[in-house]
Amino acid sequence: MTQIFPLYDAIVVGAGVAGTAAAILLAKAGLSVSLVDPKRSMTDHKSLCTHFVQPVGNHVFADLGASDLLGPECSIATQAKFFVPGGTIDAPTGYGKDDIHSSAHNLERRVMDPLLRQLAAANGVDIKLATRVIGLERSDDLFTAHMDGAQAGSVRARYVIAADGRMSDIARLVAAPTQTTPNDRFAYFIYGHGIAAPQDNRSLFVLNNAEMSFLYPLIGERTLLSVYVKSDSFGDWGTGRTRVDHLIDQFKRHLPDVDFNGFTPQTPVMGYKRYDNQLRPAVTNDIAFVGDAALSLDPMSGVGCSFGLMSARFLADAIGRHGPDRNAALAEYETAHAEFFSPHASGIMADARVAKSEETSRKIYATILQDDRLKQRYLDLTGRLVTPSQFQKSYLVGAAKQAAAQQKRAMEPAT
Repeated sequence: MTQIFPLYDAIVVGAGVAGTAAAILLAKAGLSVSLVDPKRSMTDHKSLCTHFVQPVGNHVFADLGASDLLGPECSIATQAKFFVPGGTIDAPTGYGKDDIHSSAHNLERRVMDPLLRQLAAANGVDIKLATRVIGLERSDDLFTAHMDGAQAGSVRARYVIAADGRMSDIARLVAAPTQTTPNDRFAYFIYGHGIAAPQDNRSLFVLNNAEMSFLYPLIGERTLLSVYVKSDSFGDWGTGRTRVDHLIDQFKRHLPDVDFNGFTPQTPVMGYKRYDNQLRPAVTNDIAFVGDAALSLDPMSGVGCSFGLMSARFLADAIGRHGPDRNAALAEYETAHAEFFSPHASGIMADARVAKSEETSRKIYATILQDDRLKQRYLDLTGRLVTPSQFQKSYLVGAAKQAAAQQKRAMEPAT
């Protein structure tokens, strides 16, 4: 007798931000969804994260029914303030052109991940924790996923969604092609308290070519400090307490007006010696890849959460429009993924290389610093509300106007 396995409309593998968001959106659209993850608890969460949710993803929280996550009890509404060679970029009017996208949010994964999973369960998603997909078979129009762990067994579904991150098991199982590009910086993170939140809860980003320092105010009067330093300096940072001292010393140099003397670490220094950019196709063998399973970029860019949310939204929209027509839904998702993410990924991968000379960087920032519109466009670029090419067009127009004004002044007779 042929064994009949439980049937779902979709199996989502990976209960991080992208996977859980995709599961919720599909369940809200009336699909039956199983969400599978090796994590052992609903409260497990990612720690190595900037927790900086770019404003481009804000609207997805409302779609999820999770707008409370952007409230003051769960996150800090913030805006990036950039310390660059020659000055400070701090656009006064916030991000974008509407209230929904006017702020970024420092939303810790210890808060977001458990609440999203609870919301998935409340929407009828069948969550299978402490369980791993170890095999996939395809028969006619359905996939069968074989699982090991706490809920070992097999399930069937029309859609399989890989949301299991950078080290995706599903990518390995289906031999999804993986492309990597170099990242010239290593990254360290530490959580602590004792640093006063910057004015207006700004997140402070110090942008030097070879070393960068980012400060994020968090709820509960906590702070996340992260540094991104040229890889050939890795050996200078030592271990243990020496590494903490080195990190704080860099922040003191970069942000002399911030008092770090009262900082008390709450975690060890954590980080990545190497974190190259990694890209996979949005669709491989009729399996959709979302979040870091498809696109895992330099952590300095801080796009992981917002890009995960956006990919989940694109996929759910495509499936919602085409229903059981998997070919049409995945084709639409693949197109939407490429059109939105590819321009941003190209810019982020370029920034991951320590290539520009100090003089080139200074000239670029000097142009931005003289033009309030360019400051706004730069902020919107970092919030992923405009593409690198859109910013470049604005930059070239601004630079041409500045050059023309300078030439006009040079031709005016001296008084």
